[in-house]
Amino acid sequence: MDAIWREAGHEVRVGKDFDPAADVAILHHNVSLIDPALVPPAPKGVYVINGAARDIRKRGYSQLQVSQDTDWNGPVLVKTNDNHFGIPERRIYKSRHVERVWDKLAQWNWKLARRLPYRTYPFLDHVRDVPDWVWRDSAYLVERFVPEREGDLYSIRGWMFLGDRGYGWRIFAHDPMVKTGTMVRYEYLEEAPEEVLAARARCGVDFGKIDYVVHDGRAIVFDVNKTPSFAGDPASPRLRNLALGIEDFLK
Repeated sequence: MDAIWREAGHEVRVGKDFDPAADVAILHHNVSLIDPALVPPAPKGVYVINGAARDIRKRGYSQLQVSQDTDWNGPVLVKTNDNHFGIPERRIYKSRHVERVWDKLAQWNWKLARRLPYRTYPFLDHVRDVPDWVWRDSAYLVERFVPEREGDLYSIRGWMFLGDRGYGWRIFAHDPMVKTGTMVRYEYLEEAPEEVLAARARCGVDFGKIDYVVHDGRAIVFDVNKTPSFAGDPASPRLRNLALGIEDFLK
């Protein structure tokens, strides 16, 4: 959105520190848990967008998490506690060469590799099918699988926001792991449910994206992202309207 901001007459600078001349700053760190000691000081009186979003790990907002002794009898998903499959943290803290070797092993047999397949959350028919090592490792959590369905299609919804501006969408796929790559159709949404707004407030996110489903009339949040990306036309009216949300923090 920086091109839209520049077009509107704003000066945009990107760096490891906040610019001392900034009117507003954005904390754009692509990790789930931010060490406060690593955050540079902001100019006095300047609002830091996402400055309060220091922890977006799933355990902090998951509504579907189950334990090993749960009475849930349906299918489950094994997920990373960190956002985006834990990939950002792995890129920072682990050897990429070693990681590629383990990723190949996990694609063949993730239970034997003791790590999830790359960019995938495995579906299992029952809690008893979850390997013991998953329960012992705090890097993972297990959630009930409660899909949103329309006919023979699976569906997920998303809401992207900046300040008071935002827009949503709903995408459909035959694959239970609904992604843009498996999408067969989509539609736009104009409002976010109360449960989504509550999750946003709880995580302290000013700028981000929240994924959710609607099940039995209730929105269930399953992913919070504070470094969202946009795939599509950069001149989209929805994106331009979203970019105007920066004005909320300049007042």
